[in-house]
Amino acid sequence: MTARARRAPAASAYGPDLAFVHDAGFSYFAERAGAEAIRLLARNGVRAGLVVDVGCGSGVFARRLLAAGYDVLGLDLSPAMVRLARKNAPRARFVVGSFADAPLPPCDAVVAMGEVLGYLLDARAGRGLGAFFRRAFVALRPGGLLLADFLTPLPEHPRAWTRHVSGEGWDVVATIAEDARAKILSRRIVTFRGRGASFRRTEERHRMRLRGRAEISGLLARAGFESAIGGAYGRFRLPEGHLLAIARRPPAGRT
Repeated sequence: MTARARRAPAASAYGPDLAFVHDAGFSYFAERAGAEAIRLLARNGVRAGLVVDVGCGSGVFARRLLAAGYDVLGLDLSPAMVRLARKNAPRARFVVGSFADAPLPPCDAVVAMGEVLGYLLDARAGRGLGAFFRRAFVALRPGGLLLADFLTPLPEHPRAWTRHVSGEGWDVVATIAEDARAKILSRRIVTFRGRGASFRRTEERHRMRLRGRAEISGLLARAGFESAIGGAYGRFRLPEGHLLAIARRPPAGRT
């Protein structure tokens, strides 16, 4: 990076620069977890049909779903992410919206990968995780599956670190701080994009709600789901402080 910088307008939810960097440098999670998520769907009887990809990002997982024979509806709060997704997975359908209140059509699976249900990026997210689970339950066919991963609190050693990652024509610096008592994680993300003697600087601040195993399990049960909570997408083990919920709407005739 050089001293000649142009500051772009602040973005609250993955603006064009952070969306580009996330797609270019951080797609490995969606690739690796996505491959295992598809195996989990098939293993649990969801081998075809419509998958709603909540927090679809740049369409990496949607592209894998299409290749496996599923239909895909992607949902993301970021218009910049949706534009990338439409290029990466042109046969899928994508809409801009919040998981908190966007309509969920009748479907065979709902997947929320990458901690997306913990984001507090807009006021609508404050309406509650339980309400989303109830809407997903109604949208899923009997026997349908919900997969969602979450960040959990680490009260013994709260997260506090800074990471700098570089790629071709970009740098990103992320500063992470966890308030274990309030169960909130804060991320300050500064992105630099450009070539040669000029670059553009953008900054975003994200807040995440941290949730424990018992809270997630209880909310799923109250919505009507049968669930199991673990720490891996199949063979892809999640880092410490992450959980995966695998929840099923009971088949017809069961309550």
